[in-house]
Formats: sequence, C-alpha cells, structure tokens
Amino acid sequence: MIERLQVFLSAYACEPGKGSEPGVGWRWTVGLSERVDLTVLTREDNRRVIEEAVAQQPHPSPLQRVNFLYHDLSKPFLWAKRRGLLPTLAYYALWQWSVARRFRKEADSVEVVHHLTFCTLLCPGFWKLKNAAFVLGPVGAPQVNPHYLPLFGDKAWPQRLRGWILVRFFQLPWLKRLLHGAGAVVPANSETRTLLASQGVATRDVMLDTGTPQVCLSERSEKRAGTIRLMYAGQLERRKGLELSLRALAQISDEDDCDWSFDIFGSGPDRSRLSEMAAELAIADRVHFHGSVPQSDLTTHFDAADAFLFTSVRDTSGGVNLEAMAHGLPLICIAHQGVGDITRGDCSERIPPGPIPDTIDRLAAAVVHLAENPERLRKMGAAAAKRAQEDFSWDEKFDRMCHHYRETTRIGSHRRPQ
Repeated sequence: MIERLQVFLSAYACEPGKGSEPGVGWRWTVGLSERVDLTVLTREDNRRVIEEAVAQQPHPSPLQRVNFLYHDLSKPFLWAKRRGLLPTLAYYALWQWSVARRFRKEADSVEVVHHLTFCTLLCPGFWKLKNAAFVLGPVGAPQVNPHYLPLFGDKAWPQRLRGWILVRFFQLPWLKRLLHGAGAVVPANSETRTLLASQGVATRDVMLDTGTPQVCLSERSEKRAGTIRLMYAGQLERRKGLELSLRALAQISDEDDCDWSFDIFGSGPDRSRLSEMAAELAIADRVHFHGSVPQSDLTTHFDAADAFLFTSVRDTSGGVNLEAMAHGLPLICIAHQGVGDITRGDCSERIPPGPIPDTIDRLAAAVVHLAENPERLRKMGAAAAKRAQEDFSWDEKFDRMCHHYRETTRIGSHRRPQ
C-alpha cells in the first residue's frame, strides 16, 4: 500500500457549485482529497459554502478529512476590492504575500506545497520553504497576441504593459529562486511552456488546470444543411474577443445561404458595447444575449446548439470548451493558448492567430463551411466528445499531479524556494 502524501494546497479560488476558477479549485480539492492527506488554504469568504458542502457529504467522505484553512486581508482591503478601488490581481498578490507569512509553519510541516488557483507567472506565490517540496501549476502566462491588441481600444496599454512586464519579470531574483527551486513547474498550455523554456526553466508536461465534466451525451436530431445554431458561454469582457465573433457573423451574406443564430450566455462589462455593436452590424435579431444562467442549466443550452464559437484572445485554459466538447459540440476557435491545446482538426475549425481582418474572414468561412456540411459537423461533434472524455478527464489529471508529487519527494530533486 502506497503511503498517502501530505499536501498543502494553496487555492485562493475554491468554491463548490461555481464555474470558472472557483469551481476549478473545488474540483481539485475533491479529487486530491481521495488521493492524499490534504490541507487546503483558501479565502475566508469561501468558508460558509465549503462548510455547507462538506456537511452534506455522505459519511464517510474524503472531504471530511480535509483540513481547511481560511484567510482574507483586513477590512480596508476588502472594502477597496469590492468597490473596484483595488484590482483583483493586486488583492491576490497581497493575499499571497500575507498567507506565505501567516501559514509558513503549517505549509513547511507537510511534504508538498502546491500553489494552484489563479496560478499565473505574474504572481506564483511567495513561499519560502525549508522542508516541503514546492509544486507550481498548472501555471499560465496570459498574454494577448499583438494582432489583437486593437480589440481593447484605449485600454490596450495594460495588455501591452502586461506582456512587457512578464518577459522582464524573470529577472527578479525572488522569482528566479522560486522557479528554479521548485520541485515541479507544470505549464497550463504550450505557449507558457515555450516562454518558461526560453528563460531556462525546466517544466513538466503541459496540463490544463481544468478537466472534462461528466455529462450524459444526448442524441442529436438531423440538421438541415445551411443552418447552424452557435453559442458562447462565459464572461463578457474585451479579452474574450466576442467582437471578432460578431463581425465574422455580420460578414456572412445572404448569398452564402447560411441561416445562423448566436446565443450568448454570461454577463460582464462588455455586454452593452457588444449589444450596440450587434445592432450596428444589423444582426441583433440573430444574436441573443441571455445573461448569466446557473451552471446546471447550461446543459440544456449545450444540447440545443450545433457548435461552440470561442474567439477569446487571452485565456490560459478556456475550460468551458471542454464542457462544450463533452456535450458533442465542435468548436470554432482561434487556435492558441489553452484552446489550442484542447482542440485538433478532427473536432474543431481552428483559426490561426493573425491580423484581425484575416481572422474575421476565416471565422466567417468556418461557420459557413460547418453549416453547409451537416455530416462533417456531426462527425466533428462525436470526435470532440471522445477527445474531451479520453484526453482531459479529471481523474487522469489528479493521477498525473500525484505522480509529480511523488517524484519531487522520492528523488529529492527539489531545491527549496528561499
């Protein structure tokens, strides 16, 4: 019998019943609790829902053995964060600095400290460990391809600054020590692995921070050639690139004989601009903004769609694509960052990153091509479901991470971040 490792999981975002990063943190907590002796450090703001979720578990449950630690910054910082005066990344960095000091003793008393959610090279934690091995990842380095910077309008400069800082960030002594002293650095996508390699940082295999949910695949009805129902689910903000989707759909003319519709699920600061743009492009009658819907209700909408349109220009993983694929939806996407690793040509229309007019042309052509070829769409949907379940399962991900844990402790290859 293999002795269970003691793991300290730093999961700033960790909340049951949520999508996106909080849901990812909770899913890792559930999966790792079945494999290791787990301590989870997260925000005080998450305490109530976590305690309720654990109390509802059937007895005995691995989650009932997890030691949860909670921490938030003092009230003035919380007040500033909630009112938008303190950016989330700044609060996150301060939170990481604070917990590395307050919980250093608890972290250094276990075998592995694993820095997980909101894991970015811009803030990979501030842990100084003498005894525990340090595992970082899946870690991302979200940057915007220069071709797509104009999509941010007068707010493009923070994206340029982010890229400028990220490249020079590696020169900071504390970050060098952290990365080169880690027992395992796990990149979240191929672009991050390339960036780390360019800085001489040894990495493990690429691993998305998210996995495929278990779903019941519904039988899809025959689709008439020339029609296609597209959908998107996620935040409505400029980095999601929905402007590219709208402009591509507007470019499809009556001569293309393509009857399309586009359902958008989610909310965010870009909604009003996108709604106005749809009206200006004369496609408002085909673009439907549904707002945020409960995660549990999305299943119905995935089953009703024909394809998932994802034109994000900055996304470490883009985990919603796995959910769409699991429901048998082929993707139409820009093939970079996380979605570039998720997809292949047999399950998606992959548009290479490039100039905005070229991207729009290619997206429009991809929509028309799938609409006109229902048999190709059906085969791509089946391939998407197969790939999502076979190559990106949560269990495979947890087992791989536990292998990294054992390797860092077994061979003693880690040099402690000091």
